[in-house]
Parts: sequence; structure tokens; C-alpha cells
Amino acid sequence: MNVHETTVRAPAAQLARAHILSAPGLRSTLRRQQGLFALTLFVPVILLFLIIRVIPIVQIFLFSFTNYSVQRRTWRIVGFDNFVRLLSDQTFHLAFKNSMLFILYAVPIEIVLALALALLINRKLRLEGLYQTLFFLPYILPMVPAGIMWKWIYAPGSFGLANYALESLGLPRVGWLTDPNIALFAVVIMHVWKNLGFFVVIFLVGLKAISPEVVEAARVDGATEWQTIGHVQLPLLRPTILFGVVMGTIWSMSVFTEVYIMTQGTDVSAGSEMEVLVTTIYKEAFQYFNMGYAATVSLVLFAVSMLFVAIQFRLLDAKE
Repeated sequence: MNVHETTVRAPAAQLARAHILSAPGLRSTLRRQQGLFALTLFVPVILLFLIIRVIPIVQIFLFSFTNYSVQRRTWRIVGFDNFVRLLSDQTFHLAFKNSMLFILYAVPIEIVLALALALLINRKLRLEGLYQTLFFLPYILPMVPAGIMWKWIYAPGSFGLANYALESLGLPRVGWLTDPNIALFAVVIMHVWKNLGFFVVIFLVGLKAISPEVVEAARVDGATEWQTIGHVQLPLLRPTILFGVVMGTIWSMSVFTEVYIMTQGTDVSAGSEMEVLVTTIYKEAFQYFNMGYAATVSLVLFAVSMLFVAIQFRLLDAKE
């Protein structure tokens, strides 16, 4: 076979294959097979998402209009009675206030500290991997052991490590978990310590993704270190900062375990003053069995969380 025959047969083979694929019956068969393959891949995922996410949200929405309780065999629709109760429920008011304060305290501290540490570690420090590991270790520590450890640190009298350190410096003891004025902030400190490593790592990843040539070009143009950070690195890091702010807000809004663990069994418990929305939901649902009212508080939590996230996307939209 010479070169001319090969060049003649090649287009002929391509035309034959194209003719076969263009046949109506074969084309429809291929489309059906592709559709079945797509269904096989996506239907289990969609069903799992519906079962785990969508259906519980719909159930909570429906229960919020009822007096549903696991202690009653029958329940009825009560309309907006649960929402009216929220307006006069002082426990809910305190929980809502504490949840908002928790966000206002925790999120800025987490983001600012994590950014500062990430920028510092990113400056080609020796033992960079060791620093990342040390910051990330608290994040992978389970919340219950971490809460028990910090409960011992905050223990009243001179038994706790925090008060022992204060006394060593000649300062008075502090009722970390017993003084209503500082108990919430004490839990915020533990919450920040627990999650700080996560934000440090994601900000470091964002900084590593910035092209070194861009930073070097800014320095060649005469930009100082602070100008490089403020006008080059932080603007390019804005999508990562947005992700960190959103995650920090969601975690702060849904805080529960640390509050629950650290307010159990203290000598002069400030637990009632440290009420947050999720602890209110827990008590109403699993201690008082008022599932309908707990569902109403859950809807408020969901709505406020979505509002915060929408505002953050508006303010930190990376497309602008």
C-alpha cells in the first residue's frame, strides 16, 4: 500500500464512521445510554441530599406551625403562636443576643489573627511546616476533650491554670465561667483557639497561590511591605477571606458543644446567662420536648445565618 492509497482510505473511513453515527436509531440509543449513565451517577447523590438536607428543612418549617411533641400522641396546627411566643420569650431574647455577640467577638478575631499569622509564616520562615502543624492541631482535637481541657484551665479559685497564671503575676483571680460579664467571652477565646488553625491554613494556601512575580513587581515599583500586603496580597486573597468569614460566621452561629460542656457543673454556673440559640433549641426539643417551638427557633437561626452570609457576599464579593 502506497502513501496515496492511505490518504484516500483515511477520509473514506472517517466518512463511513460519521455516517454510522449519524444514523437516527444509533444516535437515539447513544443518547439513552448517556442519560441512563448520568442518572446512575447523580440520582443517588440527589436522593441523599434530599433525605439529609431538604426533607428535614421542610419538616422543621411545617413543625414550626404546630404544637408537636414526642410526649403527645396527637398534635395540632397552632398557626403563628410559636412565632408570637418568641416575641415575649426572655430566654430566646438572651440566646439571640448572645449568639450575635459571639459572632461579633469570634469572627473578627479569628480572621484578623489568622491573616496575621498566615502572612508571617508565608515570609519563608524556618520550620514553616512545624508552625502549620502546631496551629492546626487544636482544630483536629475533638470538641468535647477540648472543652473539658479549657474548663480545667478556667476552673475557679487557684485550681485553674488561668487563675494560677494571674496570681503568679500578682493579679486578682477571675471567675472565667462564673462571672456573667466575661463568661461568654471566655468561651469565645476557647472557640477561637480551636478553629484558628483552620483559617491559618486556608489563608496560607491562598497566599501560596498568588504569583510571586506579582508581589515582586510591586516591590520593584517601590511598594513597601505594608503597601504590598494592602494593595496586592489582600485584594487577591479576597475570595479566600470571604470563604473564611462565611465559615466563621456559620460556626459561631451554630456554637453548642463548647457552651454546653463548659457551663456544666461550675460552682456558680453562668449557664443561663450564656444561653445561645442552639442550646435553646436543644433544651426546648430534648429537655422540654416542645418540638414545635424548637423548630421555630431553628427557623430563626437558619434565616439569620442566611442573612449574615448574604451581607458578607455583598460586602466581600470577589467579582467586584
